[in-house]
Amino acid sequence: MKERKQSFIHGAAVLAVSGVAVKLIGALFKIPLGTILGPVGMASFSVAYNIYALLFVVSTAGVPIAVSKLVSESVARSRYHEVGKIYRVSRLVFVLFGLLGFAMLYFFAYPVSKIMGNPEAHLAVKAISPAVLFVSFSAINRGYFQGLSDMYPTAISEIVEAFGKLIFGLVPALYLRRRGCLDFVVAAGAVLGVSLGAFLSALFFALKKGKIKKLSRGESKTAKQILLSLLHLSVPITLGASVISLTNVIDSALVMNLMQKAPMIGDERAKWLFGAYNFSSTVFNLPSALVMTLAVSIVPTVSAAFAKKDMKVLPRTVNSGMKFAMVLSMASMCGILALSRGIIDLIYGNGIGSECVSVSGSILATMSPAIAPLSLVSITNAIHQALGRADIPVKSCVAGCAVKIVSNLILVAIPEVNIYGAAISTVLCYMTIATLNLCAILKYGFIRIKISEVFLKPVLLGIVTYSAAILAKNILC
Repeated sequence: MKERKQSFIHGAAVLAVSGVAVKLIGALFKIPLGTILGPVGMASFSVAYNIYALLFVVSTAGVPIAVSKLVSESVARSRYHEVGKIYRVSRLVFVLFGLLGFAMLYFFAYPVSKIMGNPEAHLAVKAISPAVLFVSFSAINRGYFQGLSDMYPTAISEIVEAFGKLIFGLVPALYLRRRGCLDFVVAAGAVLGVSLGAFLSALFFALKKGKIKKLSRGESKTAKQILLSLLHLSVPITLGASVISLTNVIDSALVMNLMQKAPMIGDERAKWLFGAYNFSSTVFNLPSALVMTLAVSIVPTVSAAFAKKDMKVLPRTVNSGMKFAMVLSMASMCGILALSRGIIDLIYGNGIGSECVSVSGSILATMSPAIAPLSLVSITNAIHQALGRADIPVKSCVAGCAVKIVSNLILVAIPEVNIYGAAISTVLCYMTIATLNLCAILKYGFIRIKISEVFLKPVLLGIVTYSAAILAKNILC
C-alpha cells in the first residue's frame, strides 16, 4: 500500500501552514466584510453562522476523527483491505446525515431565527444551508487521508474552501450593498460564500484521482462492524462538540434576548452590541484555529501508538502536542491582551466606527484570557478521543457549558455589564473544561505530563510577550 506517510510533527507543520494560509484568506474575507455589513448586518451573519455551526457539528464533527482513528488502526495492524471498506461505509452513512442537516436548516430557517431574537436572519440561514451537505462529504475524505497520516489533501481542500468563501462571499455582499439593500439581505449574500466555498472543497475531493484503491483482500471487519465502530466513536465526539455549538446558539439567543429586555439597551442597541462582540470573537478564535491543526494531526499518531501499545511514542506525542498548543496559545493570549484595542483598530479601523472599535477592543481584552484554556481544550479533547475515551470530553463540555449559561444569565442581565458578561462567561467555560480534561489525563497512569515543558516555559514566554507588547505600544503610541 503506497500512501504518503508523515510524522506527527510533519503532519502538524503541513496543517499549521495551511491553517495560517486559511486564516489569512479568512482575514481578507472578514475584515472588509465587517465594514460592508456593519455591526447590525454582522449580527445577522453571526446568527446564521452559529445555527449552521451547530448542524455542521452534528453532521460532521465526529466523522474525520472517527474515520482517521479506524483507518490508522487498520494500517497499524496491516489490515489494508479494511481501509477501503471503512471509507465506503462512512461515505454512505454520513452523507445521508449531511443531507438531513441541510433539509432541517433550510426548511426551519425562519422559526429558528425568530427564537434567536433576529428573524431577519432567516435569509442568511437558508443561504448557508447547502454547506452542511458539502462539508459532510469533505469531512469523510479528510478523515481518510488523516488516518493515512497524509495531511496534504486536508490542507489543500481547506485553502480551496477559504478562497471560495472569499470570492463568492465578498462579491455578492458588495454588490447588494451598492444596490442599497437592507443589512440582513447583504448578510445573506455574504453567507452564500460559505456554501460555495464548501462546494468547491467537496468538488476537489470528488475530482481527486486514485483516492481509494482496491487493495489486496485480507482480514477485515464486516460493513456492520465498521458502521457500529464509526457510530461508537463519532457519536460521543459529536455530542461533545455539539454541546459547545449548541451552547453558542443558546448563548447568542440568550444574550440577545437579555439585552433587548434590559433597561436603556433595546432591540437595535442589542444587535449593535452583539455585532461588536462578533468582531472581537473573530480575533479571539484565530489562535485556537492553529491549535486545531495540531489536534487533527495528533489523533492518528496517538491512535496507532495506543493500538500497538507503544508506551514510548504515546507519552512523547501527547507532551509534544500539549507543549506546542500552550506555546502558541500563551504567546497569542498575552499579545492580544496587551494590544486588544490596537488590533481591532488595525483590522477594522474607521470601517466600523470609533465607538465600535473601542467596545470591540474592550470585549476582546475581557475574553482573551480564555485563549490558552480553549487551545488546551482542543488538544486534550483530541487526546482523549484518540485513546478511545470520547466520553470524557462530553462530560467536561457539559460542565463547562452549564457554567457558561448560568454565568450569562447572571451577568448579561446586569445593564452595566451587558455584553461583557458573555465574554466573562466564555473565560469561565473554557477554564472549567480544560481543568476537567487535564485531571482526566492524569488518571490514565501511562501518561506523565512534563509540567515544566508544557506549562512553565509557555507561561514565561507569555510574560515576555506581554511585556514586549506593552513596551512597544508605549514607545510607538
